[in-house]
Amino acid sequence: MLRELIAEYGLPLVFLNVLLESLGLPVPAMPTLILTGAITSLIGDHGNVWSMRLTLFNVVLVAASSALVGDLLWFWLGRRYGSRVLGFLCSMSISRDSCVGRSSELFGKFGVRVLAVTKFIPGLSTLAIPVAGAMGVSLVSFLFYDAVGAALWGTMGVALGVLFADAVEPILNVLDWFGFGAVIIAAIFLLIYVGFRWRHRATLLRRLRMPRVDAVQLDALLTQKPPPCIIDARRGLRRQSDPVRIPGAIVLDHGASIAQLDGLDRSRKFVIYCDCPNEVSAALIAEQMKTEGYSHVFPLAGGLDAWRAAGFSLEPLLLDEATREAVDKIHHRSAS
Repeated sequence: MLRELIAEYGLPLVFLNVLLESLGLPVPAMPTLILTGAITSLIGDHGNVWSMRLTLFNVVLVAASSALVGDLLWFWLGRRYGSRVLGFLCSMSISRDSCVGRSSELFGKFGVRVLAVTKFIPGLSTLAIPVAGAMGVSLVSFLFYDAVGAALWGTMGVALGVLFADAVEPILNVLDWFGFGAVIIAAIFLLIYVGFRWRHRATLLRRLRMPRVDAVQLDALLTQKPPPCIIDARRGLRRQSDPVRIPGAIVLDHGASIAQLDGLDRSRKFVIYCDCPNEVSAALIAEQMKTEGYSHVFPLAGGLDAWRAAGFSLEPLLLDEATREAVDKIHHRSAS
């Protein structure tokens, strides 16, 4: 059944599967590419070799074209809506590890060239595209590197199918024996996979349950003596795309981690903000600070967006000087 289905509708199936994956749905397309490559190779053993090669080329072309269609949509959304679409993707992410942070770090190191390899890194492909749009990458550069990456990715999937066609054939025989039941089995495995990832996310969120302060409470705390130390825990690329901070906030260098805070009074109040859904990044840093002896550490509910929406003041962020100036201010306040 599966052989006949792919033999007759292989190209439309590849196009649909790759498009759905590029749009962010948890329907991995690599297995489809491998199976299509394997079945095309097995059929080609009994027919025209050149016809088989042309079919394989068409599979790669369709896969790359479909990926570009979905990627262009996310690129435009990133260009048009910037941090809002990144926040939406982060909130919809099954795993925090596939959030914007890793895409931002890779973009900071390699620039638009990273698009040539992100499709090979689970969890980063969809996120890297709107990051490129939000960073103002030109359409020409985006299309070039994304097309190269899509073509390499599609070629690898089809090539694996051809290379291991003999090993895949027993699996195809089993799937043919199951008939339509194979579709049900695949759906069950997909549900198990999604359920496992969501369970991991829910476990993380339960672990990070802790008291928060909201924007109004933080504004009131800032009138006290001494005021709380405020920490900006956003990733570097997000600070570059939104170069403001809550006045006096220490910009946390993720490379140095909380060692950067050594020397501050650990009994003072600390309020940490980020721009992640559920304040995950801020809560993780707060958890780490508590293990290091900081007594009163609170994530800011809603992060920087909530502070901005409440109408409280912001100040320009000078990325190269922000940390040094903020730490100097904190030490000065402590001394006084």
